[in-house]
Amino acid sequence: MIDRPPQFDEIVEAGDPDRGRLESVHAMLTAAGPPPELPPSLGSAPPEPRAAIFTLRRRNTAITAVAIAATVLFGLGFAIGGRDSPSKPVKTIAMTGPAGTAATIALEPVDAAGNWPMILNVKGLPPLPEGKTYALWLTRAGKLADPCGTFVAGPETSSVPLNAPYRLKDYDGWVVVRTGSTGPFLLRTATV
Repeated sequence: MIDRPPQFDEIVEAGDPDRGRLESVHAMLTAAGPPPELPPSLGSAPPEPRAAIFTLRRRNTAITAVAIAATVLFGLGFAIGGRDSPSKPVKTIAMTGPAGTAATIALEPVDAAGNWPMILNVKGLPPLPEGKTYALWLTRAGKLADPCGTFVAGPETSSVPLNAPYRLKDYDGWVVVRTGSTGPFLLRTATV
């Protein structure tokens, strides 16, 4: 136990740049005096608390980890995916063809680059040989003018995302043909 507090000059050198600040702190500590004596009840440390330890088998730990990861990934996917919900079509165009063949084109709003994204829903087109496709075209004066994409149709209704990077008012209709062919038109409409 120290009978007297140390002198400031014994602790800090004369050339120390923080001497003024440290001297005021030393004066406050000296004025406060020593801390009170430790009570006898705290003479020895209290016993260490006993922790409850739960043991999990590796299998349960793995299942729990997978469940947590799946929940987090589902939540992230839902949050991110919800931002890109499909927009409502600005126009729906009906197409008809022989033997009950039908289609609709759902034009989505034009994007910043001038593209017209669309969804073509087509029903009743005959299956094609493997490697062959159908094509959606814009027409001018009843003839093929510009393509909007190719697709394969299934036995039921097929939904196909396509794109028209053109000014639609420059055309007078839409048709579907076999790719590489100029006719016959398998589906057609007279309006754009």
